[in-house]
Amino acid sequence: MEDQNPVGAKTSKSCTLMINSLKYGLFTGLAVMLLSLLLYVMDLNGASWAQYISLLVLLAGVIMGTLAFRDKCNGGYISYGRSLGSGVIISLVVGVFMSIYTYLFFSFFDPGELLKLAQVAEEKMLEKGLTDDQVDQAMSMTKMLMTPAFIAISGLFSMLLWGTIFSLLASIFIKKNDDSFEQSFPNTEN
Repeated sequence: MEDQNPVGAKTSKSCTLMINSLKYGLFTGLAVMLLSLLLYVMDLNGASWAQYISLLVLLAGVIMGTLAFRDKCNGGYISYGRSLGSGVIISLVVGVFMSIYTYLFFSFFDPGELLKLAQVAEEKMLEKGLTDDQVDQAMSMTKMLMTPAFIAISGLFSMLLWGTIFSLLASIFIKKNDDSFEQSFPNTEN
């Protein structure tokens, strides 16, 4: 089923902002999940730089998904607001996808990984020169928060926050307004 969008490009009914954003959100979520599994297999989960790679994948997914909607579904034009909306929806889908994956991973696949993360956190506190009492106090709080559900929920909000920031910035460069309506009228100022 095809129709004409305002600029005359043919689009299908299945090429909507929501469907495009869901599709790219799932692709990006899958890419982040595969990256996470690769880092796990290589025993690099605790590396701080690994989180930055995941954020770069999220940024790439937001940009590629929004550009795809603009160029393939919307006749090459997109407003700042729709571009922002596309990126936020993509980020939300990635966040939900990763939250489910994280919960299942820490609950069923490798529950012992939480203990490794707690040990890394404790070592970092000791390296910073905290006293044993300070470390014990911080670790008691850390262990209360290191549950699969808490990590999954915080991951969802983290992905959504970073994705929104990326979308706000990327939309500045992705937006492309359709000014064909204004160009169709002759200049009457003289």
